Amino acid sequence: MNYAAIFKGRARALIMDFSSLTVILIVIIACVYAAKTEDVKSTSELPVAVVNLDEGELGEKLVDILLAEDAYTFYLTTEEDGMKAIARSQAQGMVIIRPDFTKKIMAEDIDSLVDVTVMSDTYEFVNFTEFVINDATKVWLEMYGENQLRQFSDVDEKDIETFHEETTEVWNGDSLIHIVPHLLGENTDTEKEEEKSYSGIRWYAALSLFYLMLSGIWMCDYGSGHFLKRALGKNANIAFLFFVQSLPGLCITTIGMIPVLIAENTKQNPLLILIAYIIYVIGASGMALVFCSLAGKLSNLVLVAPVVSMAASLMSGLLCKLPDWAGFWEVASLIFPGRWFYRAAYGQPFLIGSILIAAGWFAAGLLVSWVLSVIKKK
Repeated sequence: MNYAAIFKGRARALIMDFSSLTVILIVIIACVYAAKTEDVKSTSELPVAVVNLDEGELGEKLVDILLAEDAYTFYLTTEEDGMKAIARSQAQGMVIIRPDFTKKIMAEDIDSLVDVTVMSDTYEFVNFTEFVINDATKVWLEMYGENQLRQFSDVDEKDIETFHEETTEVWNGDSLIHIVPHLLGENTDTEKEEEKSYSGIRWYAALSLFYLMLSGIWMCDYGSGHFLKRALGKNANIAFLFFVQSLPGLCITTIGMIPVLIAENTKQNPLLILIAYIIYVIGASGMALVFCSLAGKLSNLVLVAPVVSMAASLMSGLLCKLPDWAGFWEVASLIFPGRWFYRAAYGQPFLIGSILIAAGWFAAGLLVSWVLSVIKKK
């Protein structure tokens, strides 16, 4: 079997897939922006004003998601009242959803979707802005998922409505971990280092899992007995074949991590972070294979991908830095590749654990696809 030709074919398919490239470019730009913003940790009880100037429906969706946040008190108001609240120190900042928010999201344009205004002496800019960027990304992911679903003739409006209902439950936190900020008192030097957000590299790791799942539509075929039969008929090594087909996606996401890592300016060794990320995406590819095989077809995968990637990333601590890991959740989180990348970002031991978990998910992906192929042949 010509593995080089398979690699070139997969690489060409990803590069020529405009939709797939758009996803990874948006992820890189958003994460570089997050990494460039000065990371200051402070918690205030002052609310954040939200002004919705959007002329479409997605601005209202973003407002609903923001108002459902537990970590900050967002409230809907007018621009004039929001400016007055900031001037009187009654609000720590104001988020303005621009009039063309819906139009730009629909056009997959992420340039200047919202404006953020803060008090001159606020220390909260980075923290609540992280939630705004995160929630705007949720709106974009949901819209992207709907657009992908509409490409299929077997998907009707009821399916679209169900998709939006399920994603709304996820965004509202009904199906995921609730994140609660904690006030910290005097810190040691080690604790101060732990306070750094590293939101750029954390978000990139989380969203690259989503990219790998959606760009890995070919993984659905691994649950097909026809595929395995053809591959084995040509004396192919299934594990190596999967790695070769995954490699283009791993290369693209790893290259995309480099500008994010440079922008982050982490105090950890950048080379170690990059190594940790490579191990992470290998494990993430195995995780993607599990769910792609179970999904069976693209329409199902589009429904599953946002929920799985968000759930796994939240439990790993990637999308939002979780302050406490204790008891059951600390143990449970260790089965996710993202948890070990999280540890690497904060200078904690990760190498052995990350390799074992990545290998475990890689093997699990191959096992699940093989089992499904046997079941489908019967």
